[in-house]
Formats: sequence, structure tokens, C-alpha cells
Amino acid sequence: MTGKWFRAWARFAITVRSPMRQAVLISGLMLTGTLIVFAPEAYSTELKPDVEEWVLRMEREHQFDADELRDMLAQFKPNQRIIKAINTPATSKPWHFFDNLYVTTSRIDGGVKFWNKHAELLERARDKYGVPEEVMTAIIGIESSYGKRTGSFQVADALYTLGFEVPRRSTFFKGQFEHFMLLTRENDFDPLAIKGSFAGAMGIPQFIPSSYRDYAIDFDKDGRTDLWGSVPDAVGSVANYLSRFGWNDGEQVVLKAKLSSSDTDKLESLGVKPSLTIKQFRARGVETDSNPADDTKGGFFVLEGKKGPQYWISLNNFYVITRYNRSKNYAMAVHQLSQKIAQKRRAKIAKLGTSGVR
Repeated sequence: MTGKWFRAWARFAITVRSPMRQAVLISGLMLTGTLIVFAPEAYSTELKPDVEEWVLRMEREHQFDADELRDMLAQFKPNQRIIKAINTPATSKPWHFFDNLYVTTSRIDGGVKFWNKHAELLERARDKYGVPEEVMTAIIGIESSYGKRTGSFQVADALYTLGFEVPRRSTFFKGQFEHFMLLTRENDFDPLAIKGSFAGAMGIPQFIPSSYRDYAIDFDKDGRTDLWGSVPDAVGSVANYLSRFGWNDGEQVVLKAKLSSSDTDKLESLGVKPSLTIKQFRARGVETDSNPADDTKGGFFVLEGKKGPQYWISLNNFYVITRYNRSKNYAMAVHQLSQKIAQKRRAKIAKLGTSGVR
């Protein structure tokens, strides 16, 4: 028996729940030349054609050991919890549901505490990248409750399921699985030990593998980029991400809109990426609750409020937040949570003085 097959059978023996069957399996490994086992199912490294194609590409393009990849992938089966989660994401709920889920008193208070605790760090990140402290704080609050919940799914299992068992966006998740394997090799991570979200997002800021490789930074300068254990790395990485996508310091995020036109479908088809000037919006019957410059560019979107539709013009910084998560609900939650965190912190400081930040 080759070393690789021995390791595969050893891993299988550990996964069998019956202690008696484990003993039989492990005893079988001690035999020389012949392996005789009685198990509830046979372990096989035979993979589906698309999985085998992916393995061969990883070997060809990145010099991974194909047999070791097969051994790992043969352990995975479609994870129904992950399939259910990806088909019913919270971001697809109406805005009033998402608002009540994320822009809450506990998350606002948690954001004030996080900002107070890491004020110097957040200020340093703002000075370097131009992203406000409250925006970095709100993203970390929504993504992981300020680092308290970084995910309980095995990332390799999640990416396998979404890449090879769920047709929708399979190409994207196969690509993320590729990035994940490269990330684990580059950082000497055990790919089977890493936990994250059902979509494979990781750490305090919940970066997907490609974002981890492209935008995560070593902000505490300890020689490694650690998005699980290092708050400085997490904060710096969020700021770097938004900066790289074009955050403009000091600019607004959204403008409340009022319509004299009823053709909202045509307006909404514009999307959140800024494409029309405020002057052009006015010509289409869209007014704002403020007076931005005529040449300010914006997009358009609608949110489902409890009392009916809410109309908004999205500016560049709103669009940048959607590069972190493309949901308009998510981007608005980040914006509104950040505003409420900043307001509450300012109120505490006004009432208590500098002791209000402790």
C-alpha cells in the first residue's frame, strides 16, 4: 500500500463513528500487503468529472499534488445546510427585515465599545486610507459582531459544495476554492481546519479567499496577515479594501430621493453604480433632500420599508460598500449603522467628556 493510500484509509478510520469498526479498520492497516475491512461504506477517491478537471488544473497551473487533492475532495459530500443558506440569504430579505436584524441597539452599543477600545488603531487606519472610523467599525460589526462570530462552517467543505454541487455561481466558487487552496499553501494553513461562513468568508472582516489574498494586510507588522486573531490586521484590511475600490474621504454616501415621475422601474434599472448627474436626475423627475452640485454623479435604488418604498440616490461611497457585499440592503445597513454609532459616541463624549470614550 502506498503512503498516500495509507493516509487516506487512516483518515477514513477516524471518521467512522463505531469504536469497534474503527478498531477493525486500524487493525487492518497493520496487516502487511493485504487490507481487509468491514465498513459501512467504501472510501473512494473517484471524483465527478468537473471535480477531476479542477484537480488536474490545480496540478497543471499551481503544481498541487493531484493525489493529495483527490484524497481531500473525496471526503466531501453536498452539505445541505450550506445549500439552504446560499439559497435563502438574509441580504435577500426586505430592507425593513434586514434593518431590524443589523441596525440594532446592541450593535450600535457594541460599535461604540469597539471604537472606544480601538480608537488609536482606527484613527491610524483612517489617516492612512481615508476611511472613517465608523464605517470600518460598522462593517466589522455586521460581518462578525465585532469579532465574536467568525463562522462555524468548514471553508473547504463550503467551497466544494458551492463550487461543485450548486449550479448557480459555481464558476465563482470554484475560483474561490482555487484561491483558498493557494491561500492555505502560502500561509501554511491546514485547509481542513479553517472555519468561516457558509459562503467561505473568513475572519473578523469575513474576507472571501480572493479578497484575503488581494487586500488583507499585516497592519500590526508582526510578519503575518492574521484576520482571525489580529484586530489591527482586520481593521487595516477593511480600510485597505475600501480605499482600493475608490472610497472618497469626506464625501456623502447616499441622498434621499423624492419622485415626481412614476417610472421607477426605468430608474432602478440604472443600478447603484453612479451613472447620471444630479442635473440629469432632476430632468427625470428625481429630487433630493439636499442640494448637491449639479455634476455630482449617482445611481438609483429602492428599498422596501415598512411604510412603503424608499427612494435613494447612491453616490460613489455607497457603490464602494457594495464592492464588499453587492447587496444594497447590506450597503445601507453599513451606512446607517455607522451613522448611529458615530452619533451615539459623540453624544457620550458631549455628556461625559473624554471619559465617555472609555
